[in-house]
Amino acid sequence: MNAVTSRRRFLQTTALGGMAAAVGSSGWIAPAFAADPLRVTHYGGPYRALEKLVGQTFEKAGHGRVEYEQDQPGLIISKWKAQPDDPIYDIGFLTRDPTVRAGNAGLVEILSDADIPLLKECRPGTLAPGGAGVAMVFDAVDVVYNKDGVGNPVDSWLDLWRPEVRGKLMLPAAPLNSMIAVVLCSIARAMGGDEKTVDKIFPKVAELKPHVRSFFGDPNQVTQLMERKEVVIAPQYSARIGLAISKNAFLARGTPKEGVPSQPYDLAIAKGSKRMKLAKTYVNYTLRQDVQKAICSAIPLTPANKNVELDAEFAKLIIQDPSRLFEYDYAYVASRQAEWADRWAREIAG
Repeated sequence: MNAVTSRRRFLQTTALGGMAAAVGSSGWIAPAFAADPLRVTHYGGPYRALEKLVGQTFEKAGHGRVEYEQDQPGLIISKWKAQPDDPIYDIGFLTRDPTVRAGNAGLVEILSDADIPLLKECRPGTLAPGGAGVAMVFDAVDVVYNKDGVGNPVDSWLDLWRPEVRGKLMLPAAPLNSMIAVVLCSIARAMGGDEKTVDKIFPKVAELKPHVRSFFGDPNQVTQLMERKEVVIAPQYSARIGLAISKNAFLARGTPKEGVPSQPYDLAIAKGSKRMKLAKTYVNYTLRQDVQKAICSAIPLTPANKNVELDAEFAKLIIQDPSRLFEYDYAYVASRQAEWADRWAREIAG
């Protein structure tokens, strides 16, 4: 038996052993859980906390069992395309650009306020364009740096070109195509443009190649090399920066003056899911105030539910100035993401 199969059987056995029961109108006590679990993804690392904070409480509330797997947005979409009628995941945890792409490809269930009642409590932009997904939380792509390794504080995307960071920079690579796209948009913005001028900046970005210590396909790698002081600067997701600076006094958040791209983290339901009703219940459940506060008190993310107030110790780990966050044309970036990622692989990471 392989490790994944063993883990799944263990989860099924323990969940069934502690199964909740519901009393029907006839007095018969029926199991509250369906035989098959709801299959949901997360990004790994700190996001494993979702298994406890959401999955276990969802089960204890009697809704159903949840089984999590770690996967990245681009790979999730590829797997949905390969098996549209029997998707490996019922719900994918995606950044907004892949959510829009999945919606345009007809791979996900289109959601509305009627499907997800708690959307009425959420901040604008929680429902993805076209209803392709629902943001559980909001993050951003920011810059993390070693205060001892860069001289003056970092306050611009153009600081990636500083001479003192030569050979000590990390940049994203596949399968983080969404992150590549928003880093390009951010650099274009710092150069006076926007997402529509990304094509023009590739020659300038290619000048960073001598600065790169390594490319990362997993954001966990940034934290690891930063903590070992092997690199001194890198684009990174804001939540991961919050966790890193809470543990390492020598690390700091840059939040460039040109702004950082807002990243809604969406829950998108596979069109072919056989557990559609349960999947919609799960998405709505994650928007509850108590669930939102629990998530954002463990992972430094901005709650989607606008009624949630975080304690000061957690609030200080997220971006304090909302004016530094910028939105962009998610649909346009989604349409160009694959092309930009291919070009990045050839001209920057190659």
